[in-house]
Amino acid sequence: MLNHLQKTVCALAVLATTSLPALAESIDVRVIGTIDPAACTPSLSGGGTIDYGTIKPTALATDAFTVLEEKQLDFAINCDAPAKVAVVAHSQRGASAVNADGSLAEIGSHSGLFGGGSSYGVVGLGLDGTKGIGGYSVRLAPGTMIADGVAVDSIIAHGNTSSWTAAVTGAMFNSLTSLRYASWATKGTTTPVAFTTLAGKLGVQAYINKTSELDLTKPVVLDGLTTLELVYL
Repeated sequence: MLNHLQKTVCALAVLATTSLPALAESIDVRVIGTIDPAACTPSLSGGGTIDYGTIKPTALATDAFTVLEEKQLDFAINCDAPAKVAVVAHSQRGASAVNADGSLAEIGSHSGLFGGGSSYGVVGLGLDGTKGIGGYSVRLAPGTMIADGVAVDSIIAHGNTSSWTAAVTGAMFNSLTSLRYASWATKGTTTPVAFTTLAGKLGVQAYINKTSELDLTKPVVLDGLTTLELVYL
């Protein structure tokens, strides 16, 4: 009797299913999701602070810029899976970089930094009243970069990340209208390489405005701030 009841129920169920109208309402099934790139995190030694300490006015030139020594920090990028990334720098101090003619710019230029005669893109150290305190350049030093235990070449692109060339100086600032992207490639090539860990040196060299332009009756505080942004390629 139980078996007969079970067969009847099953038969009714089939009959009910197969007797649905041929033209029924429809509903869509969507299949969605996101494949995230590897998560990468940059880091700098010393909390990312370049400290020039206390500078005596007597060590500065009255009618010329005074170039300070280059200082370096350990720079690293760590990813949870192999990724191709670039770094772009943004100044957070507005138009305070002092050009050779005394004018102020958000990204200016200065020669003689990093031991070379070329002009480098520079950003500001803040203002002393209406006068710029000076400026500094940032570089990811070529020849120091190691990706996944292997030495890599530094490469740069301007304005976008579609065309890469060898980086001679590693300087990070170019102009407001053509941001400079830094990445790394297998030795002898200019195609960005994927890595999980990268380590090298970040260098900063600052210069101080003419002391005749500054109010040295009170402390003048160097106040540079740059943000390094990772861009996935």
